[in-house]
Amino acid sequence: MEGSQKLGIVRMYALVFGLAYLAVAALEVGLKVFGSGSLMVGGQTILKITPAQNAIHWLVGLAVLGSFFAGTAVAKMVARGVGIVFLLVSALGIFAATFTGKLLGFPGALPVSYNVVHVATMVAALFAGFAAEAAYQGRRTTSSGSGAPASMAPR
Repeated sequence: MEGSQKLGIVRMYALVFGLAYLAVAALEVGLKVFGSGSLMVGGQTILKITPAQNAIHWLVGLAVLGSFFAGTAVAKMVARGVGIVFLLVSALGIFAATFTGKLLGFPGALPVSYNVVHVATMVAALFAGFAAEAAYQGRRTTSSGSGAPASMAPR
């Protein structure tokens, strides 16, 4: 498992977002068991349990967190997949909010809070899966930590 000991951007994404999605899934269950099944702030739905949403949150959380333990290559592949799926989910949520809301078990349009989280997930996953290595590779090869280009770094 090459890279499995290194905690780079891709694996950090997998750890943070995997735990976050599992926490949201557990919170949804807690809201259902101990409360009304939703979290409202100022009349706006922030979080509401629906069977489809809860299953998706558990699956995404387990897949992403599992990729953290599987190593960098797997985490990168999972991040790319999650990013592409959430690109589609975000587009549907923004441009077809009522359709997406009903698809995911809401009585009407998908709440805006979900679109915000879906877009954030998409951006983080796509960055981790496609751009993080390239963005940070350039920093490693051009700087030795002394501020000088690598070719001029003290030996």
